[in-house]
Amino acid sequence: MGKRARSKKGEGRPPADDATTATEGQAEAETPAAEPFGPDGRLREVSLLVEEVDYVYQLYRWIIHTGEVPKAQEWLKKEPWPHPDYVIDVFGSWEKFLAHAGVPGSPLLARVREADAEAKDLAAREKQLVKELARVDDLRRQVESARSGREAAQAERDEQRARAERLQGAVEAAQARAAAAERTLHDRAQEAAAAAPDDPDAGLVALRDELDAVRAHREELLGRSEALEQQAVADARTIARLSTLLAEAGAATADATSPEGEEEPPETVLAAVERAAATCAHLVFTDAARSSAADSPYRRPQDVLDALRRLDELGALHADPAGFGRSLTQAATELGLTYKGDVSEIARSRNPHDYAVTHDGHRLELGPHVALGSGSGAGFIARIYLHVADGSGDVPRGIYVGHVGRHLPDTTT
Repeated sequence: MGKRARSKKGEGRPPADDATTATEGQAEAETPAAEPFGPDGRLREVSLLVEEVDYVYQLYRWIIHTGEVPKAQEWLKKEPWPHPDYVIDVFGSWEKFLAHAGVPGSPLLARVREADAEAKDLAAREKQLVKELARVDDLRRQVESARSGREAAQAERDEQRARAERLQGAVEAAQARAAAAERTLHDRAQEAAAAAPDDPDAGLVALRDELDAVRAHREELLGRSEALEQQAVADARTIARLSTLLAEAGAATADATSPEGEEEPPETVLAAVERAAATCAHLVFTDAARSSAADSPYRRPQDVLDALRRLDELGALHADPAGFGRSLTQAATELGLTYKGDVSEIARSRNPHDYAVTHDGHRLELGPHVALGSGSGAGFIARIYLHVADGSGDVPRGIYVGHVGRHLPDTTT
């Protein structure tokens, strides 16, 4: 005990003798003094746990409010949310923070990502349908124009035919008149010879002049008749050509309004690649593309065929060395493709052989790619990896298909 305590306890007692006092002093000297309280490490642990729980709670709040996983930069200038430096100080890194909260493997966020992918796919399909509808409208206008042209040509042909018939009648009448004039001339010549007038040549000259006039009129009518017949033949050819164009436009309209022109969907990814290779004039297919397609278990080969056909349209734009006013990524997005301009350098450095193929003795580096499907597994997702050559090197300008099928290894696989 301290001196303040001992003095209080000794108050009111009779004075002790020297021996008692000495004994108490010795006992007090042998008793150790009480140590003051030191820092408790458990409080620090409790404080860290509270911080972790608070940061994880704020992370869940953000995900519920936005439906997305936040990036560190997004918390940098937003007052209601913890500063990312504090979070990293507690967890070590932002990725460890997300992993601690179980975000990468969250089924809910996976469904959100699938819903976003489906929404993008639907938006791309909607754009494609709008383009198809515009194409159908254009074809309908062409059909109407061809039909109007054919009707006009038929009306003109009928008019020309009526004129030709009238001229033919006029020619026949002129021929009859010419024949009658010749008979009259012959008769008058005989009469003139029998009558033997003083000046027989004057009558013959008049008759011959009349006969020449009739013959000239007949020749004129024959020439006009031949011109009208030639015009009728040309009109018939024009009508036949317009009828052919109308039939072709009608067939194109039927193909455009029917689902994919009632084309039989391919059964495998390799069949889709072979069909695209036969019809896509602006894509170059490598042997590696065919071998990878043969190994692909992707369940929707028609999606692969549709994507390759859209890439063929992209290849047509890229074929112009002068450019087409926008980037390949923008053009691919407008065509409804989920297009990435390249892969990460980490993925390429870790797997250099996977991102390279050989074609005609040239090594082609793959990078730009199109993503297909959603979910996980080679049966539900696929990739089309490309090499885009600008013609500046040994490889001719164009878009080369280097891999079709499985997702090549990267930082996510």
